[in-house]
Amino acid sequence: MLPAALHPDSLWRPLEQLVLPPVIRDWMADPDSLTRRLKRHGHFSVVPGLHAIAFPRADERQLLALPVRRAALIREVTLHLDGTPVVAARSVLPLTSLAGANRSLGHMGSRSLGLELYNRPVCQRDQVWARLASPGQNHPVCWGRQSRFIKRGAPLLVAEYFLPALWEKVAAEGLQGANSRQLHV
Repeated sequence: MLPAALHPDSLWRPLEQLVLPPVIRDWMADPDSLTRRLKRHGHFSVVPGLHAIAFPRADERQLLALPVRRAALIREVTLHLDGTPVVAARSVLPLTSLAGANRSLGHMGSRSLGLELYNRPVCQRDQVWARLASPGQNHPVCWGRQSRFIKRGAPLLVAEYFLPALWEKVAAEGLQGANSRQLHV
């Protein structure tokens, strides 16, 4: 039987409450831009998916303290390294958060939302939750983190699911680095 933390979970839990493998915790607890980190591992690209004004799910409304009938921009993308999907992401941007200088956040297309969030003024990530779940029908169960960001005083959510291909790439790079170090000893 799997430990309780390894069962798929419909609830987001504070990251600090979960026991995770070190490499997964390192990625999920990283306070910096995921896009910048991914770019160190290969050619990075954003493949847009859903981009629509819709009502957020109940858990998303709760984390954003949104009223039931308040719409948001829902954006789903897949982040690729060297043409391989490594992260499935879903952003929930309340329409009230897309006013003024934040308006550009609603028009990202195939650009990285993460890079924009870390442009000046840098956003504040005020909470990180995690869970083991599937990001959608075409994806396996994997670890995900959801962050609430505040950009220019306005809240938004970004959920990122770390797909198995990412861990395979990171492990392969680790082995290559270890082999390279052994050759130079």
